[in-house]
This record gives sequence, structure tokens and C-alpha cells, in this order.
Amino acid sequence: MAEKKIEIVSTRSMECEQQKQPVSPFLRQLLAVSGVVMYMIGTGANIAYPGVLLEQLRQPDSAVRLTPEHESWIASILGLALISGILTAPFCLQKLGRRLTNQLSTLPTLAGWALLLTAKDPIALLLSRSLQGFGMGLQAAAAPVSIAEYSAPKHRGVFLASIAFSFATGMLVAHVFGTILYWRTAAVACGSCYVVSLILISISPETPPYLASKGKFNECRKSFRWLRGFDVNSEKELEVLLNTQKKTTLTTPKVSKLKYYSDIVRKPEFYKPTVIMMFMFVLFQVSGMTVVPSYTVPMMSEVTDGQIESYTSMLMVDVVRFVSGIIACIVVNKLNRRTVLFLGIFITVASLFTTSVLLYLRDFGYIPDPYKWTPVIPTLSYIFGKTLGILPIPWAIAGEIFPLAYRSLGSGISGLTLSLMFFVVVKTAPTSFGAIGVKGTFCIYGLCISICGAFLFFLLPETKGKTLYEIECHFKGLKDKIDRIDTCEKDRMLELEKVEEG
Repeated sequence: MAEKKIEIVSTRSMECEQQKQPVSPFLRQLLAVSGVVMYMIGTGANIAYPGVLLEQLRQPDSAVRLTPEHESWIASILGLALISGILTAPFCLQKLGRRLTNQLSTLPTLAGWALLLTAKDPIALLLSRSLQGFGMGLQAAAAPVSIAEYSAPKHRGVFLASIAFSFATGMLVAHVFGTILYWRTAAVACGSCYVVSLILISISPETPPYLASKGKFNECRKSFRWLRGFDVNSEKELEVLLNTQKKTTLTTPKVSKLKYYSDIVRKPEFYKPTVIMMFMFVLFQVSGMTVVPSYTVPMMSEVTDGQIESYTSMLMVDVVRFVSGIIACIVVNKLNRRTVLFLGIFITVASLFTTSVLLYLRDFGYIPDPYKWTPVIPTLSYIFGKTLGILPIPWAIAGEIFPLAYRSLGSGISGLTLSLMFFVVVKTAPTSFGAIGVKGTFCIYGLCISICGAFLFFLLPETKGKTLYEIECHFKGLKDKIDRIDTCEKDRMLELEKVEEG
């Protein structure tokens, strides 16, 4: 009886505290997430910037002379540099925390843009891109983890989907500024995203799960309630988080590093999410997610057969991608993750094969001259499909799928797959376009997407609406534990209703 009175007093006290908060929990979460989102806008600009940089440097009066080999390295070296950042990320996330890792990741990217402004030869351009890639590697591992840990389950989908919107926005920004401004001036506009990101990250708290994992339980409570308020569901989730970490701290034995990591890789809650994310990021890259922004102009020139001006077709692609990114934020929050992903895969594969067929028919003279531009329609449909499902869902799943104890390591390993595929796909794209054309390249992409999609159909669970702890229990095979959490929540709600009625 005494415990019930204490709980009633605690509940009413929390309600009073909640009434004192001038800003809603949603807006606080939005503030915390916005710093990462601004970084991802910069990442989109980084990926798309070669699309305008290389076009300007091909002009006869260019300040820097490039060979075709230089061009392919400038576009693809981000992928290699990402590896160094991603290999560093698990250590930073585990030892320094999410917030400090996010802050540190802005520094090399800012240095890269600063070096780009003063570049006078291809080596300086490659160094600047390498610095940008290193920072992007740190953030590639930190971004989905940070957003997921800042967000309430009901908002997590839209916040994680905002990564897709951020990429699309950054690509549009880079191409618009690169079209109307000199490439050095455009670099200032793109680099400013990281300044804003650093400011927003610095005024946000550390994530509650990281604080709990380090035994800083009072700080965890403070951060969690600042972000999520004091409602019953949030308090229940907070107590589950704290109790789980307290038990983990008490029961974790001291073992050698070798045995520690060998034990981890055999745990289903680690290797299952890791395999899923490796397929996810292979799917992400073979869909042309980073190839298209880097080579939009030559790709669209072949698709349109020169009937639409190259920069106009590039901006058409950017606008479709931007609008699709906005739709993705809405759809991911409304529909199941699996539904959105496989819808995006279906649209993408169908559009790629349709574009290829039309291009082959045009080459054989079966499409009249006035209609040679028609492959543009399925090409834009392809951009829509991959931005709707293939772009947001891998990042949404990456933030949700790894258990707290292995979140840093899992993000690093899956991010390594992302960076390797980034380099391979972007580096081989010019050769592929030259040897088999856009039509042949699209056929290969469509086949690879279909294979990855088939594997994910059987491997990927639904995560929408579940807490991070419930997702962890799923991979551990502890369905009964999830049921007990739901039962306890129902009992708690009934008890509170009785108290209110009394």
C-alpha cells in the first residue's frame, strides 16, 4: 500500500514537471536530431558535388586540369576514405559517446571543404575529398544510432527517414549552387552545412542509452526526461533501460578481448542484425544511390539522347529525389518498414528494366525521333522508387536493429560494407557506362537489387512501433519477455486508471 502511494505521488510529481516544460518532447527530440540531419545534408552535398565540379573542370579555361582517371578517383575516393572513418567510429562511439563523436566528425569535413577552396591541382582535390570521406565515415556509423537513441518509438521512423530527405536536400543544394555559381563559391555554401550541424549538436544532450551503458544512471534519467518528458510509456521504457543496464553491469564477467569478441560474433542478436545490414547496404549502393548524383549529367545525356539540356535533366532528377524524400518521411512513419522497402524495390527494379528495354529499342530504331526522350519517364520513376524505399529504410533499420551493447561494433562492421561498396560501385561506373552503356548498367543494377531483395524478404523482421529493447529481445528469441513487458504495461495503465477514478 505504501509503495502504491509513493508511485501515485511520483506520477503526480512527474505530471507537474511535465506541465512546467515550455517545449514539447517532440520539439526537444527534433532539436537533438536536427544536428545529425544537417550533417547528412552536407553528406548529400559531398556525394553530389562531383556532378558539378567535374563538369566545370572540363571547361577549357578550368583552373585545375584533370584526366579521366583523376575524375573517377575524385568521385570514388570518398568510399575509400569512409573506411578509415568507419573503422574509427566503433571506438569513438563506445569511448567518447554519440554526442562527441558527432561533434568530432564535423571537423575533418570542414577541413576538407576549406582545402577544396584553395585547391590548385588534382592532389589537393583528392586530399580534400579524403578528409570529407573520413568525417562521413564517422558519421555514417554515428547518425542512425544517435537518431534512434534520441527518438521515441512513435517518432523514430520519421526521424530516421529524414536521413533520406537530408541526402536528397544536400544533393539538390550541391547541384543548384554548382549550376549557378563557380565551383569554389558553391563549396562555401555546401560546407556551411557542417557549421550549422556543429552548433546544433553542441547544444543537444548525450543520448540516454549511452549514459546508461556507462553506468551514469542519474545523467541518463535527466537526458531521457529532457528528451521524452514524463508520460507513463516513457517512464516504463526508462526503467526497462536502466534495469537492463544495471543487470548487464553486474553479470558481465571480465574476459580477454579475444574471447569477448569471439563470444559476440556467435550471438544471434549480433550476427543476425549484422548480416541483415550488410545486405541492406549492398542494396543501397547497387541501386545507384551514390553513382547517379556523381554522374547525373552524362547518364541523363544518354537517357534523353541529347533532347533535354544536361543541366535541366540533372535538376529534374534532383527535384524528383527531393520530393520523394519528403514523401518517404511520411510513408515510413505511416507504413511498416518491410512494406516501404519492398515497394521501393519493386518500383526500382521495374523502372530500371523498363528504361533498359526502351534504350535498346531506341538503339535499334524502333522508337521514332520525336519520342526518343521517353526513357526519361521510367528513369525518373527509378529515382522515385529508390528514394522512397531503398534510401530511407536501410538507415532506419540501422538505427533500430543492433542491441545497445553491440551497437557501436555492429554499426562499424555494416558501415564498412557500405563504404567498400561505395568505392567499388562509383569507381567502376565510368567503365561500365563506357563499355555497356547506361542500358546495360541499369540491367546489372536491377539484377543485383532483385537478389538482395530476395534475401532480405526472408531475413528482415518488422521493427516499426517497437522499442529498441523489444527489437533486441526478438533477435535473442525472447518473445516471452516482450509479452511480459506488454502485460506489465497494461497492468500499470489499469492501475493508473483506477487511481484517477478514485
